[in-house]
Amino acid sequence: MQPSILSLIPPILTLVIALWSKNIMLALFLGITSCAIYSGGAGFLSLIFDKYIYDGIVSNADMFIYMIVFGAFMAAIKRGGGFAAFGSFADKHLDSPKKSKLVTWLLSGIVINQGFGTIGVGSIMRPITDKQKISREKLGYILSSTAEPVVSLVPITIYILVFGGMITSVVPELNGQEIFVQSIPYNFFCILSIIAALLTALEILPDTGYMKQRERDAREKGELIRPGSSPMETKELDEMEAASKPDFLSFVLPFLAFFVAIILIRIQTGMFSLMTPILVGTIVAIGYPVIRGYFKFQEVPGLIIDGAKSMVSVVVLLALAFGFGKAVADIGFADFIVSIAQGFLTPAILPAVVFLVCAVASYATGSLISACFLLGPIALVLVTTVGGNVPLVVAALVGGSTFGDVTSPLSDLVIESAMGAGVDVMDLGKAQLLPRIILATITTVLYLVFGILA
Repeated sequence: MQPSILSLIPPILTLVIALWSKNIMLALFLGITSCAIYSGGAGFLSLIFDKYIYDGIVSNADMFIYMIVFGAFMAAIKRGGGFAAFGSFADKHLDSPKKSKLVTWLLSGIVINQGFGTIGVGSIMRPITDKQKISREKLGYILSSTAEPVVSLVPITIYILVFGGMITSVVPELNGQEIFVQSIPYNFFCILSIIAALLTALEILPDTGYMKQRERDAREKGELIRPGSSPMETKELDEMEAASKPDFLSFVLPFLAFFVAIILIRIQTGMFSLMTPILVGTIVAIGYPVIRGYFKFQEVPGLIIDGAKSMVSVVVLLALAFGFGKAVADIGFADFIVSIAQGFLTPAILPAVVFLVCAVASYATGSLISACFLLGPIALVLVTTVGGNVPLVVAALVGGSTFGDVTSPLSDLVIESAMGAGVDVMDLGKAQLLPRIILATITTVLYLVFGILA
């Protein structure tokens, strides 16, 4: 579809509906519908499910399977007394808000995994931060500021395979993986996000805007979530009771098995895989408590079902988010944004422009992939044509796309962070918007400086 200013309407409409209604599911569905009307006219109905939502689900089928198994993994750990054991440990050692936030930041980063770093760490730390009267928005902000930015900066994750492959496919004479590694020190937004989250956890950076209000309400009124909000919940998991006395091995062994499996598969195949490791972790999470007699093997099917059910709300939202990304890509939104910026690009300002364009596109669509992979080929061709700094532009591309993915309430990462924190998606998006805009502004200035000096 030819780039048109009309392609701006569906993403803007979706954001307006989300902010007005506070209903992210409704906003995403209406966003997909508006894209279908724009693209298909009178035949729009078939596009909604048969094309956009279907394509979004199919292209991310591994994510949905992973989330369902992950639910069973978390349920088995809780049922086996693992969470209770960690809670007992935390009660003794995490006796201040600062310590609780610092451990949240640390855990979210060291797992080097988006799902674990948001939903997993959030589920583990939420009871602890609740006791310390830390707002759920602050918990979600630390999760979203750490989990994915760390993944983007570590060259042993899926990022180096995906982005390295994209670079080589667009410019065959370049070694894509080598260029991606060279770009890491220039990924200013992700680096600043992690540092800002750490300084926030240590209570060095002051809260601003809506986050400041929510922290004050949590501390003074005990309102951990905004009254009247619709927090993302894992009801089946939250209400599940441990079948035994707390056992720290029920907590440690499944996670250890998961990470060992990742390393072994990486060594054996050279690939980064999550599906087999989460299955291995789930088997250990079930097997150890059953062997110890903490619950009976006959309970396992029901446990798996309850764990999977706890993920239903996030799976539905992810399906809509991925479908929306497909729909916005189909109507040429990114192409129009690029067509505006192309006319005034020079090697000096190219990195800053790429960052800003990707940030706007990813925030409006809620999709890192949509922004990065639609804009990436154009940015790479431009930088090689004008003789710019390729690693610097790749870093701007990844960092700008990450901005929307960790900030937009339409994003799968923000949805997962909201679920881990047990907070309304829109409230989390609102609370973290101003801090992220400040970081994006600093990042833009850095890219201008480095672009001029390159």
